Amino acid sequence: MNVFGEPWTTRHTHYFSDPNAGAEALLNDATEWLQYARNNLQMLTELIQERGTPDPRRLTVMLEGIGAFMEMGTRCVAQAHGRMQCQQVRARATSQAATL
Repeated sequence: MNVFGEPWTTRHTHYFSDPNAGAEALLNDATEWLQYARNNLQMLTELIQERGTPDPRRLTVMLEGIGAFMEMGTRCVAQAHGRMQCQQVRARATSQAATL
């Protein structure tokens, strides 16, 4: 039995950004998600150091959650990269149109 359905939740996470968010906002979001992952890893490390061998079921849930945080951060970075490239293409097109 899964507690609160965590494994399903962590496997089905998606990051939906604001369509008007700029690359900087997306990179800030990515930093935040990766910070969550880092803090959870630190907490897991401390837990293992204090208690020794963790409960395998809880360890699995925790690792899946950390993976979800990392995936969300990666998606933010990918979206920021795409938006930066779009901005560069638009800027080039605008400058070329202005010279014609």
